[in-house]
Amino acid sequence: MRKHLLRKQHFRQMREVWPFVLVLLSGTLIFLADMYELENPLFRETVLIGVSLAKSVWFLWFVVRRIRKDAVQSFHFQEFMLFIGLSVLLYVLSYAIDFYCLYQIRPDAFQGLPAPPDLLDDFITFFYFSVTNFTTAGLGDVVPRVVSARLFVSLELIVSFFFSIFVIANLAMLREAFAEKQRGR
Repeated sequence: MRKHLLRKQHFRQMREVWPFVLVLLSGTLIFLADMYELENPLFRETVLIGVSLAKSVWFLWFVVRRIRKDAVQSFHFQEFMLFIGLSVLLYVLSYAIDFYCLYQIRPDAFQGLPAPPDLLDDFITFFYFSVTNFTTAGLGDVVPRVVSARLFVSLELIVSFFFSIFVIANLAMLREAFAEKQRGR
């Protein structure tokens, strides 16, 4: 019986991950559209902003829903923390892809990138930039220079702020619920 429940739980987790994969896939498709210059730059930039905004709203909704569900349902605290960690990693990675796509569409969008342009170095730099934004460290070595880049950074900062506050505010409640469920066994 335990194995059967474990399989259902893993299947449920996989269902919850597919939207993250969809977000990463959409960023990759925008990157490919830009790489092959399938549309004009303004159109690609507008689509990128729309996808990023939708992703941010969805991410907040998804995490809030998951936290509320785990607060009233049986869950493992380690599983929940893994969910939070993976969610943050995927969100940061998706913004790194967004920043990279924007940079490919508008090379003047950011200042402080290593020269000459290189796919791997640039992507690692944007991943680092996304991590510093999400953690609100904002070291200032990479700087958004155009309005759309500032909009992307603002979106990531707003979501990271609400995400951090919401998780921290509910962490005590979730730990208490977990401890209570452990005592009830």
